[in-house]
Amino acid sequence: MNGRLGAALIAILLPVCLHAQTVQGRLTANGASSANLTDVVAYEVESPTEPGYMDVVVLLSDRKLPREVVLNTEALQDMMLKDRLVALRVVLDPDGKIKNAAPYHPAFKNFIQSSLFVKWKPTAYKVEKIAGRIHTDGEQQFAGQRWSYDATFSTPIALDPEAKTIKKK
Repeated sequence: MNGRLGAALIAILLPVCLHAQTVQGRLTANGASSANLTDVVAYEVESPTEPGYMDVVVLLSDRKLPREVVLNTEALQDMMLKDRLVALRVVLDPDGKIKNAAPYHPAFKNFIQSSLFVKWKPTAYKVEKIAGRIHTDGEQQFAGQRWSYDATFSTPIALDPEAKTIKKK
């Protein structure tokens, strides 16, 4: 009986462990204020710039956030100012190239969003999973702000339930 119970537990827990999220990293803003990134999620979304294709939005943050917040940059900015949110939101195209990256930190005076300052080394970019290292080359400066981040992560990608495949004619 114990062998069967153990096998049943492994069968239940193995898929959960294989698809668990992991993140380790830090984001520093304006020289003095640094925070650990402890949560990561990834969502597939319809590309606003490439109709018929899906982008992936990844959010590394200091707390768990619902899908509606992760996909809403205004909500993230509001949480940064009011709730002291620390996060890094990255949007990748279907080929795994970064379209933009936006660090969020209460020490910022201006909002920054660009693909110029980010380095991305993927270890997985599949339909069901994204993993790798995302970082800056040291401290970056733009619009009077200074920041750096370095994080490694792995997380399942939540697929868009409303996505539709476009058939080529």
